[in-house]
Amino acid sequence: MSNFTISNARIFDGTQVLKGQDTVTIDVDTGLITDMPTQTGTTIDGTGMTLLPGLWDTHVHLSQSTETSLPLLKAMSASGITTAIECGRMSTSQHADIRARHDLPEIRYAGNFATSTGSIHSKFPFVDHESIVDSVDAATTFVEARVKQGADYIKIVADIPGPSQDVINQLSRGARETGKLSIVHAARSYAFDMALRADPAVNIITHVPMDAPLTADHAASMKEKGIIAVPTLAMEEALCAANFIPNIKFTAAVDSVKALCAAGVPILVGTDSNQSPIACVKHGEAIWREMELLSAAGMTPIEILHAATQLSAESFQVSNRGRIATGLRADLILVEGDPTVDIQAMRKVKNVWKAGREIYSGP
Repeated sequence: MSNFTISNARIFDGTQVLKGQDTVTIDVDTGLITDMPTQTGTTIDGTGMTLLPGLWDTHVHLSQSTETSLPLLKAMSASGITTAIECGRMSTSQHADIRARHDLPEIRYAGNFATSTGSIHSKFPFVDHESIVDSVDAATTFVEARVKQGADYIKIVADIPGPSQDVINQLSRGARETGKLSIVHAARSYAFDMALRADPAVNIITHVPMDAPLTADHAASMKEKGIIAVPTLAMEEALCAANFIPNIKFTAAVDSVKALCAAGVPILVGTDSNQSPIACVKHGEAIWREMELLSAAGMTPIEILHAATQLSAESFQVSNRGRIATGLRADLILVEGDPTVDIQAMRKVKNVWKAGREIYSGP
């Protein structure tokens, strides 16, 4: 297969709009961005459009089978997502099936999450005994099992009832000792406090409290410890609107993001896309809504696009993508307009490539 070139486009490289460059060439055989000009390949005219690195959705939940997950994954492709973090209970075989598909976003996963007897999450129908972690010894066994499973990350659910502080500490310690990042679910203030008290520190906290906003002290602690935030405002907006859980409010979530921004805490774009009948968050299009909500909370378009591309790749320690640069994987999206000025332009996706192969072509 021959190379192809995208020309006359505004180029956001993952950090900034490039000055004096409007052309990118992709080597289809290697799936990489190249500095070798094409002579016989196709040229795509990007006039009036912006070329960006493929997006990351850093918190999704797929269906429990490959077949029923396919339409969700295709919707993600159509929204510009080329890499996603699956935070539910995805089996090893399902993960392998999806990773083998070149026409779908790449999924990285945590496998079973860690909860405890009597917790809300322990009552989910798909949760099995491997997710129940009621002691420090069980925490060590849990991490070892996730490493053997091939999980990319260790996910911990902080809640009351839920794993004790000692168990959370051991899960975080085990993740670090095995070279895995730890991701902690914390959607209430007391759960967030447990996540922040973890010793050693966890790497990522997903969600922000909906019962009360984070304080400046919370945000300062996250910044000091190098903890990354994934607020999932799209899910929290849907859950608060459903009026299913008492004493939660979306303004608390928004104010939490404002506190994180003020403290300089790294914030990633994650939607918590799911098919729950209570607070369904549609796969794919939710990333556009998440970006718009982050914008309303005070982040600039450039900050949001950086968060959804280069910062996500760096945070999840994946070095071969997230930027537009020679030698990196050609995960790219072409959108109409200028999302570096107006984040709503991200809704106008025209083309999506993963490793140099087109996985979506819009009208």
